[in-house]
Amino acid sequence: MGEKKGVLGYLPLLSLRVLLRRPGASLLLAAVAALGVYAGCGLHSLVIQQQRAIEETIQNTVIHCTVTDVRGMNADNLNLLSPYVEMLLGRKADRDPSLADMDQAVANVKAKADWELARPFGFTLCRLLTLASDDRLDGAQVTFEPGWSEENLLWDEMVCLVPEGMDAGEYVEVMMTQPEMHASLRVVGRISGGPEDVIYCPFFMPNGDGMSHAFTIRSCTFDIRDTARLEECKEKLFSTPFFAVPSVNATPDGFAVGVLVHDEVYLNSLEELRSNLDMLGLLQPLLLILMGGISFFAGYLVNRRRKREFAVMRCLGMRRRAIFGQVLGEQLALGLAGGALGLCAALVTGMEIRSGGLAFSGAVVGMFLLGAAVCAAIAASGSVMKLMKTEE
Repeated sequence: MGEKKGVLGYLPLLSLRVLLRRPGASLLLAAVAALGVYAGCGLHSLVIQQQRAIEETIQNTVIHCTVTDVRGMNADNLNLLSPYVEMLLGRKADRDPSLADMDQAVANVKAKADWELARPFGFTLCRLLTLASDDRLDGAQVTFEPGWSEENLLWDEMVCLVPEGMDAGEYVEVMMTQPEMHASLRVVGRISGGPEDVIYCPFFMPNGDGMSHAFTIRSCTFDIRDTARLEECKEKLFSTPFFAVPSVNATPDGFAVGVLVHDEVYLNSLEELRSNLDMLGLLQPLLLILMGGISFFAGYLVNRRRKREFAVMRCLGMRRRAIFGQVLGEQLALGLAGGALGLCAALVTGMEIRSGGLAFSGAVVGMFLLGAAVCAAIAASGSVMKLMKTEE
């Protein structure tokens, strides 16, 4: 019993000598483990990149929507009443429950309405929600009077912005013929680099008699508030009786309007990224299976010429499990060394390694050891007589 313990205690030193005596075979097995771990880290890094790309696409992509007629036309020349804009802003929920929380589904509503003025002659009055509602102001510079800002355009104050070159005092008297309107608007800012014949005022500015009336708007656009909830927001929008998916076969009824949701590029990009992620998910188990197979094959090639060596060990009193332990220990040392080398190479080449990557690297090394264990079991299972007859 003591003799067997002495033999077993000698195994680590014997394994080290075997590894040093066969440097080519040892380097081969270590290289297999290193390449497997490096490939596993590369796959995991690609998975992280794809996941980040999906998150960035969802967070940074803005889904623009354009209000049209029910046939998907006349987006720049709508014959649409202003209450539809109020619906988008969630201001009509008290009249129709389907509009409740509409402002939670859409954002950045832009709308404008142009009216020709009888006074000042030759000017147009443009009612808008924000300065971004009118592309004629792209590149223009707006200077507000102290105490005033673009935020004032969101309310119903009787104010206006006038062109820089317009001869106007503190107030501008405007008058329209259709519909009849007369108002005194306070000048709160001037526009340079924009249209020289347009006066801008708040979208919800009341008429001169102190009453607000529905009016026709020319264009209206908005964005989906939460891209991650795109389908939910679209369902909310089209569940109302006022907004519908445009169709060339639709019949205008003077009630519903169309909404073009420009989400084609977004959905295609998202589908492509998710497809890539699914493919990477399939490659990971394939890599593990491949790693186990290569490890077994490489170990078999290395150990098949050691059959007589194993036979001598058996004759010296070593049991099969001791031989199995020695062969497995040799490949364990090589697997761990190669795995550490592959992990270092992945870090040096800039791969992003997280806990999931470390776990997958461990699984790769585990498959390497599984293949090595099968190989070791085969090496230790032969009979002594057959092993001794093996020719070098």
